[in-house]
Amino acid sequence: MSGVDPHQKLIAARERATIARLRLINSVQSTQRRLSFGRLKDDALVAASDKVDEIRNDLRQTVRKHPIAIASATVGVLTALFWRPARIATLYGLRGAQIVWLNRRLWRRFND
Repeated sequence: MSGVDPHQKLIAARERATIARLRLINSVQSTQRRLSFGRLKDDALVAASDKVDEIRNDLRQTVRKHPIAIASATVGVLTALFWRPARIATLYGLRGAQIVWLNRRLWRRFND
């Protein structure tokens, strides 16, 4: 025979099972902490603030590279919003574009 006591084998197996159980419990608790609502919310807020900062920096660089185009676009938007003749012309233009788009959709071939 091998000379190994079956009682010692049982004790060793129980110890290995206990260690495996503790490792499993530890990994489950770690996963629960990572997936908790508060942590997910904080991670989402950090990601959103990082994205906002990135967009803000890109916008600043664009304004620095093209100041005249940005100023012209801003003046154009403000004029279209607050100057009545420009606002009416813009609305007529949008309505005309809508009519052209609808007619194009109505009269195009179906197999295009």
